[in-house]
Amino acid sequence: MSAPAVEVDSLSRLIPSRTMRGFVLAVVSGIFFNFLNGSVKELASEMPPLFVAWGRWIAGLAVITPWLLWRAGFAGLRTQDLKLHSFRGLFHTTGYGLWYEAVVWLPLATMAALGFTGPIFVTIGAVVFLHETVHWRRWAAVAVGFAGMLVIVRPGLTELNPGIVMMLLAVPLMAGSNLVGKVVSGRDRPAGVVFWQSLVGMICFTPLGLWYWQTPTLAQLGLFVSMGVFGTLGYFFITWAYRLLDISALQPITFLGIVWAALMDVAVWGKTSDVWTFVGAAIIVAATSYIAHREARAGGRRT
Repeated sequence: MSAPAVEVDSLSRLIPSRTMRGFVLAVVSGIFFNFLNGSVKELASEMPPLFVAWGRWIAGLAVITPWLLWRAGFAGLRTQDLKLHSFRGLFHTTGYGLWYEAVVWLPLATMAALGFTGPIFVTIGAVVFLHETVHWRRWAAVAVGFAGMLVIVRPGLTELNPGIVMMLLAVPLMAGSNLVGKVVSGRDRPAGVVFWQSLVGMICFTPLGLWYWQTPTLAQLGLFVSMGVFGTLGYFFITWAYRLLDISALQPITFLGIVWAALMDVAVWGKTSDVWTFVGAAIIVAATSYIAHREARAGGRRT
């Protein structure tokens, strides 16, 4: 399903190519997500991470709801599939709960590199849960991708960081959230998808947020607001991109995330990941790019 006409036309005048629009939206989304990650890391170093996660969704809801009501009234809050949004919330809440805990332990570049393994877990999930047939070339790419992950983690050679364990648990859950997000983006407008994602996330994190309650300072409130703005814009633009292109086609664009993350690590905290993180990331990028290429070719044969 294509994006609503007002959304497509507002950008198509500047970028006529549908493919290029999708790529540009994905790049812009990645930049906003990087600013979100920086705000999260700063807050989670001062407050309980799960309380930060709760505040992030409250702030996101406070940003998207007035805009949605202004543009479309209460009709803009309606959804074509509440069950699907709720199902996505199971993946999203659990995955991002682990992610918010991991951000305290790891540089952003390391988190971005481990996040690149998402397409690998999607491939395995497609076989296990959807009973799809995967040929040997894609299994080889999966194996190479896991090798890249091992280069980053280096089990037995370095002390196992708790953040790495949490990220390895979080990535397949976030991959599941993205797959469901792709499906629901074909049924609801991008702003509506972000609204329901924020609402479900806020509801799910409320018990944890109340349990870990800590009164924020004015500076911390400012970071919460920035999380709401950056996160809402990031999810809005990536959801819009999902409506234009297949998720497999957009996957390589996400690899720019390690560039933004490494730059922020240096600019804000004056440090970055070790060289093995970038070596492993290069291996994973090669493997997941091949998976995305095979997915695109398979999709072309089916249409």
